[in-house]
Amino acid sequence: MPTRIELRLKATWTVRPDTRQLHGLACALFEGDAVAGDEHLGQEKPWSVAPLRPLPGAGPGEWAWRVAWLPDRAPPLSHLDADSIRIGHTSCVVVETSQRRVTRTVMASGPALRGVTVEFGSPTYFSRNGADTAVPDPRLIVGSWRRRWNAWLPDGDPLAIGEDNWQELQRSLGLTSFDLHTEAMESGHGKDRAGFAGRATIALARDSSPAQRKSLGALARFAEYSGTGAQTTHGFGVTSLLPPRMPAEATHRDRQPPVSRARTAVPANRLDSRRARTQSRRPRP
Repeated sequence: MPTRIELRLKATWTVRPDTRQLHGLACALFEGDAVAGDEHLGQEKPWSVAPLRPLPGAGPGEWAWRVAWLPDRAPPLSHLDADSIRIGHTSCVVVETSQRRVTRTVMASGPALRGVTVEFGSPTYFSRNGADTAVPDPRLIVGSWRRRWNAWLPDGDPLAIGEDNWQELQRSLGLTSFDLHTEAMESGHGKDRAGFAGRATIALARDSSPAQRKSLGALARFAEYSGTGAQTTHGFGVTSLLPPRMPAEATHRDRQPPVSRARTAVPANRLDSRRARTQSRRPRP
C-alpha cells in the first residue's frame, strides 16, 4: 500500500546534498530483487523522494529525508534495516525511521472536497511532448496526480479514474488563489531546473458533481505520496495537503473538517505576525 517513510540521519562528515545521489539511494531502497525489472525501466517509477533537508532545531550534520512507495503492495524495505546509509561518499547513521501507510481505498473513502490547498515544497514543473513548462495549470497539477494514481492499479480496477470521468473533472478545475514563486534545483543531469514552489488553492466549479468532488479529495490525499509533475523520483514536486479552505460561497455541506497535518501547519509565530500586520492596518477610531 502507499507508504511514506521518513528518516532522521546523522552524518559522520559534511554532506553536500546531490540530486543524483539521492535518486540512486532511492533506487537501492526500492529497486532491488523484490521489484520487477520492467518497473525499473518503466517511465512511471513506483516511488517518489523529497530533497534532503537539515533537521529543524537539530545540531549540525542532522538531516531529514522522506521517500514514498506508491503501489498497493508492501514496499521492499529490507535495506532500511541497516544502521547507516551512504549519501555519496558520506556515511550517515540512521537515527530514527517512521512509516505511514494508507490504502487507496481509504483515500477514496475520505471526505469529498470542492477545493484543496496544497504546498509545493520543492520546484515543480511538467514535461509534455518533450517540452518543459513551469506554469501552475490546475489541469496539469491534478492530471499528474491522476496519472500516478492509476499507474499502479490493475486494469479495470473500480478505484481508477477513467478518461471520461477525467474529462469532466478537468473542465471543472480552477486555480482560485496562489502564493507561488520560482525556484531552481539541480536536476541530476548537470544543470539546474526551474519550477514553481509555494501554496495554491485548486477548486471545482460550484455545480461540480459529488463524484468529481470525491475524486479531487482522493487525488489530493494521494499527492502527499506521489508528488506533483516531473522528476518526482529526483526530489522535484514535493507536495503537502493543507487544511481545506473552501471558497466563501461554498455550502455548509461542502465544508469538511480540516485534515490535521502537523508537519505542514503554519508556525504560531507566523500566525501572530500576520495578525499583528492586520491589526496595524486598521484605522484608529
